[in-house]
Amino acid sequence: MNVLLCTACGHRLTKPLHRLSEVPQRPEYDGLPNPDGSRHAPPTVPEGAYVVDPEPCGAPYVPDPDPLAKSTRHQDGFAVNGEILVSAGPRGTLLVNPEDTHGRLAYNPASHEPGCCGAPGREGPNQVCGECGAVVGTRFSECYGPFETHFLPEAVHVEVAE
Repeated sequence: MNVLLCTACGHRLTKPLHRLSEVPQRPEYDGLPNPDGSRHAPPTVPEGAYVVDPEPCGAPYVPDPDPLAKSTRHQDGFAVNGEILVSAGPRGTLLVNPEDTHGRLAYNPASHEPGCCGAPGREGPNQVCGECGAVVGTRFSECYGPFETHFLPEAVHVEVAE
């Protein structure tokens, strides 16, 4: 088991996790409320696990070079002024279930992205370390997208859990 720690201050950002060998396929979502009343998709990664995501994640978003092809795995792309935008963000993010970060992170006060049910994650990193405030990653929790948290590779380090 491992934990993800903030590189700035060493604060533990996750519960103990085991590493998956590949990113699971994103689950289908019917858009109906969950038993707890929340309106987010099922998590991409099960609780207690993490995986290194080789695909681009989050901001910046750029025009899709091939809008007729299937877009990236965790960002279905979105339209702005008639153009489909896709992620050109960092690769190698550490993808976790948002429930595994409960009480350890805070929303980035510099992030002001609107969402009806959660955080869209389109404007860049929206999560900071709950201890020192260092920017550490992006939470995606809006009703129409994935339910996952991606840590920036340079903002965290993996340590064996005690």
